[in-house]
Amino acid sequence: MYDREIDNRELSFEASGALKKATLVMRDRETDSWWSIMTSSAIGGELEGAELVELPIAEKTTWGAWRAKHPESLVLSVDGREHEPRDGYADYWTSERTFRDLGVDDARLPAKEPVFAFELDGQAYAVSHRAFVDGRLFSIEPEGRRVYLHRPTDASVRASSRAFLLPAPAEPGAGADVDAVSVWEGEAAVERLLAAGTESLTGFDTYWYSWAAIHPDTRLLSVP
Repeated sequence: MYDREIDNRELSFEASGALKKATLVMRDRETDSWWSIMTSSAIGGELEGAELVELPIAEKTTWGAWRAKHPESLVLSVDGREHEPRDGYADYWTSERTFRDLGVDDARLPAKEPVFAFELDGQAYAVSHRAFVDGRLFSIEPEGRRVYLHRPTDASVRASSRAFLLPAPAEPGAGADVDAVSVWEGEAAVERLLAAGTESLTGFDTYWYSWAAIHPDTRLLSVP
């Protein structure tokens, strides 16, 4: 999710009808600039090259899980329809085929491998969902930054990962309550990080081919 304000102007976004490397491209009504959801910068139009601020507040989930937490939620209707009985993407979720059979040259992961992907200090990173089921701590070398990622053991591919950016151990204010943690697993670690006010890390839960096609310089993180 991105902040809609840029240069003291609030933009109104809508689907452009176009795709870039099988990912959605939005347009804003005010300037008719085009924006790929996989990057924070405009890829065409008056604001080409301008950067939006990414926000760590979006939640990717299923309707059932959302309704359980927020039973009073309203539903946006389309032509008077609030419910679509058939999942038009059911075959896509369950097959190994990419969208329109888009190929990806980077074979470090299978094309449809679910990943959490993010950018930090101008560098793109990705981590396979399988690497942080029930929570794992990762180090980013040589910078010494640390990232904690968490997914419940029963999480659907359509659910959001929890991501936190920790200071390097030697940095002042790293926090004894964080550095003293010996077991980085489970919801308890998430609760400790939230209680410590740890910075959330913005990013995407997506498939490897979608991210790698737009970010060919991606570094893969693995469990230390």
